[in-house]
Amino acid sequence: MKIHYTLYAILLTFVLSSCDTNINQISPIPNAPVSYTLNILRDAPQLMTPGNSVVITEPNKYGQYIGYGGLLICCGVDGMYYAFDLSCPHEHKRDIRVEADMIFATCSECGSQYDIGFGMGNCIKGESRYPLKRYTVTLSGDYLRVTQ
Repeated sequence: MKIHYTLYAILLTFVLSSCDTNINQISPIPNAPVSYTLNILRDAPQLMTPGNSVVITEPNKYGQYIGYGGLLICCGVDGMYYAFDLSCPHEHKRDIRVEADMIFATCSECGSQYDIGFGMGNCIKGESRYPLKRYTVTLSGDYLRVTQ
């Protein structure tokens, strides 16, 4: 029985150490205020379907903040909600934004492609060494709130 625990510990150590380390790197995207609320049913019903996303480039009312380059809010393939800064972390310029297509977001400038379908934002193809900057999403009833 003790051998099983040792084997599991070794396997777990191997799996954790083989993960992509870029998710632990600090994003070059500058910190900017993030406080945005939207009603899913009224403002973004497409978010009720996994794989869909919305892009926010302007606050919808006073007192709402959308980060450095805007917000990419998506419903992952797992049905969970995720939010990322729209700015490409490789380019780290406010006006160079990624574009979402189902479970991927791609930068038209550098060609880096990010996985957004599982909420990690990791670069899976291209030059970027950083994941997309991720924000916290909370769901309360029909309202999604995105914060830093």
